[in-house]
Amino acid sequence: MQQKDNHTVILGNGVAGNSAASAIRKENENGSITMISQEPFPEYRACVLSKKYIAGDIEWEKVFLKKLEDYSKEGIKILFGKRVTRIDTEKGRVIINDNHTVSYDKLIIATGGKPIVPPLPGVDKEGIFTLKSLQDAENILRFSGRKVVVIGAGPIGIEASISLRKRGWQVSLVELMSRVLPTMFDEKPSSVLEKRIEDYGIQVLTGEKATGFQGDKRVQSVITDKREIECDMVILVLGIRPEVGLANEAGIEIGSLGGIKVNEQMMTNVKNIYACGDCVETRDVITGKNILCLLWFNGKKQGEVAGYNAAENGRNFHGGMIVGGVDVLGTNAVSIGHTKSSLRGARLKVIEGETNKVYHRLLVSDGVLVGAQLIGEIPEIGPLVSAIRRHDSLKKIRSILEDGSLLSLNPLYIKLYPFISEGSLLT
Repeated sequence: MQQKDNHTVILGNGVAGNSAASAIRKENENGSITMISQEPFPEYRACVLSKKYIAGDIEWEKVFLKKLEDYSKEGIKILFGKRVTRIDTEKGRVIINDNHTVSYDKLIIATGGKPIVPPLPGVDKEGIFTLKSLQDAENILRFSGRKVVVIGAGPIGIEASISLRKRGWQVSLVELMSRVLPTMFDEKPSSVLEKRIEDYGIQVLTGEKATGFQGDKRVQSVITDKREIECDMVILVLGIRPEVGLANEAGIEIGSLGGIKVNEQMMTNVKNIYACGDCVETRDVITGKNILCLLWFNGKKQGEVAGYNAAENGRNFHGGMIVGGVDVLGTNAVSIGHTKSSLRGARLKVIEGETNKVYHRLLVSDGVLVGAQLIGEIPEIGPLVSAIRRHDSLKKIRSILEDGSLLSLNPLYIKLYPFISEGSLLT
């Protein structure tokens, strides 16, 4: 049990950081917690920014999960709008940009990820935005024009394209890979979703590489390897990289994939320092290899484990699995585990079918299911997720897909909604 005079500092105010704080508080009502965040806002739902907030379907107040006063009610001191410039591991303290220092007994790094911005000619022009934070969304909403190019056809790019089309923008969606949602779906399910997007009036340009941006001070067009696209605004949604700058400078070990290395207790190689969420790399429960699992659900679980261990109540995070979802104009689609491209070189058996108004595509390697892609009226996915984690037989998994009643049985009951609504975090 954490001692009363122990002080835990949490860097980050996303789902991982807040889950860590809640776990600590469950274990110890008296231990002090300080949360530091570069953003000035209380915790908010990043998943709704591209899908609902930019579309105008949700008001400002509905974006937030907490109010500022909620932190004091939970006994959490907040330093928001502050940037940590250094972690001093020898003295057990963090240094903030106003030369203020905060000492810690335990430190939890939950700094999340940062959007990828390619070093293309003209990328710094006015009207070119990323879409990761609430401030990004505000910047996009305040910008005027009628033509927009969205670069990157992952969930965020697709949701942003649909949202801006709803607002009357003329939208072009550019994707380097040969299909939309390339990290989530293979060719056939991807083509189904791409047609839905095009039917909504969005120009989809796959297999096309952006090479630069034209314009004086403000962007006027995107140059690709195939054409020039006139525009008033550009949104870059090319993925997320773990934010590990502070950790790296402090001597905390970084893994081969660019995330902070942690053990099953979410502890780094430096004593009393933990890390969780989008800034870490973790074990893939399907292959046993390390992965970047930049998803809300994994961040929440990792944060809880980090918090419990910081409070000296041992818990383990046994690994993550990529589960992402997207709602394409009312068509739900979910990807669990791996796709053909992520397992390139592996001997795979592909099984396709349609049961209970759900198209399913199963990827099997050596008799073990390693990936599933679903499109349609998908109610719950818990049993299928759990079956993949347990390496169940293909026969058992087929019975889950064919028997709709199994999809609502506890304790494996997991509604689709969290993965659809939070699936935007998948890059």
